[in-house]
Amino acid sequence: MPLMPASVPFRFRSIAQYFCLCGALAVLSACEPETSAPTVTAPPPIDTAAEVAEVIAVDNDQQQESKIDPSVSYLSQQSDPLAIEPNLDILDQDSFIDGAEAGNPFNSLQPRTPEAQDEIDSAIDWIFNGQVSASQQPAGTSDNSSNPLSSQDQPDDDVPLTGNAITDLIDDGFDYDSLEDVFAIISKPEIENIITPPPSRFPPKKDMLTRAAILLPLSGAYQSVGIELRKAVDMAVISLAPPQFEVIYIDTAKAPAEAAYAAIAADADVIIGPVFSSHTAEIAPIAIENGIPVLSFSNNSTITNPGVWIMGQQPEHEMEAVLSYAMASLAAIENIPPEQARIAIVTNDTAYGRTLRDYSIRHLSAAGAAQPAHLLLDRTVLGNEYRLQQSIRQFARWSKENPSPEFDMVIICGDADFTLTVAPVLVWHDLDPAKVRFVGSSQWNRADMITEPSLQGGLYATLPTDRRQRFEKVWNTYFTEPPGDLAPLGFDAVAVASLMTGDATTNNEDIANNKDMVNNKDMANNVLLRETGFAGFSGVFRFYPDGSHRRHLEVRQINRFRSATVRPADTTF
Repeated sequence: MPLMPASVPFRFRSIAQYFCLCGALAVLSACEPETSAPTVTAPPPIDTAAEVAEVIAVDNDQQQESKIDPSVSYLSQQSDPLAIEPNLDILDQDSFIDGAEAGNPFNSLQPRTPEAQDEIDSAIDWIFNGQVSASQQPAGTSDNSSNPLSSQDQPDDDVPLTGNAITDLIDDGFDYDSLEDVFAIISKPEIENIITPPPSRFPPKKDMLTRAAILLPLSGAYQSVGIELRKAVDMAVISLAPPQFEVIYIDTAKAPAEAAYAAIAADADVIIGPVFSSHTAEIAPIAIENGIPVLSFSNNSTITNPGVWIMGQQPEHEMEAVLSYAMASLAAIENIPPEQARIAIVTNDTAYGRTLRDYSIRHLSAAGAAQPAHLLLDRTVLGNEYRLQQSIRQFARWSKENPSPEFDMVIICGDADFTLTVAPVLVWHDLDPAKVRFVGSSQWNRADMITEPSLQGGLYATLPTDRRQRFEKVWNTYFTEPPGDLAPLGFDAVAVASLMTGDATTNNEDIANNKDMVNNKDMANNVLLRETGFAGFSGVFRFYPDGSHRRHLEVRQINRFRSATVRPADTTF
């Protein structure tokens, strides 16, 4: 019992301290001023810390991507109306341009959220979302409150708000003048959810200016193709220096559809690109819906539509040009009319090979030729030398007793590698190019094809060589490396688009007096559809209203390990 006297005072001290603390809290509570404004409740607060951390991480990862692909930087943004107040202000143009020129992603160009949300923004947030923004929630509101409506008046989630909700907002202290401003902004007979597309990261387009959106793979596996075409576009803009014309670049490597929406947000008058047919098919409905013409670098005619044209060299045009010449030369030189010509078609079982084959059959039928013999070779046969030899032996009807060729012309429908595989085997089985006319595609316009012994005497069609040489001369004044096959198309596409700023019959005074003449989609189509067509570095071509286009090609013949023009390309339509 000796410790008892010492422990009793300690307990009394603890109890005294407890009552003193309670008294102090009561005094502080009594001194707190009453809130005069009515309490506006809000939904339970949402813990967005993890979401914010995730967004920050994504922004950091995409910082470099957005410099290349401006479409990613703003189309990927998703704003929570409870965490970020709506913004109806137009971005300040000076800071907008500075940020765009610095290559900053779009989310860094948005104005910072003010600490106090004004009445218009708060009312709009309530009208469209049915909830008060977190920034408007006053201190002291309960976490389990929902909104200013009473529980019996709370609408279901899928039932739009009515005018009663607006009345409740007015009763709860919202400024009536601000609400009138809200309705002036909305200008809708009924309140509904509205999705406003994000603004463009590019500077606003100036009056009397034609803007071309260049959609290219500026990153990813085909970045080299995009860079080459971008050089051609830059060369066209610099050398032609078209007045009232500018280009913007948008990456299509990851999301072609988002690139198309970015072009629309930038108020583009024409889209140049994409490179691939799948990408073109993806953006075509978006461009058509918004009335923006498309000049794609694809050569796939199946993706064309009114308003969507392709700039690429179509296989169908190649076969039409070379077969027309080949059939005429058989009749003129060999004295073999079309109906008597013995024609064979050897096809690679690929989409490209079948396209060449199908068009060749149609063209021969229209020319009155007899039904050609046909051999289809798939990769299993091509990969087995014995099976390939046997297939061609049977097809050529080769025999030691009768070595004369069975055909007057052999059409090889496939790419360069396929041709180099089958041509020597055809020659081995007495389809000698000295006796048989070999016909192929522009894939033959390569050094390894021209120097192939089995292809001597062969015919193919391609873009005009003289124009290609002129293009290379201009290219070499800007760049050291040689241009690729698509580079002339990039230059010509920009040259065509630059004509949309006005035609030859329109002078500057007329344009100044009538701004509707500039950046007008009808005017753009009138320029693209002119009957005389266009003469560019890629040759003479013309667009038609249904989305098709025609291109004049030259026919060349391989002889003595060289290639020479035997029929020049036409220069007019």
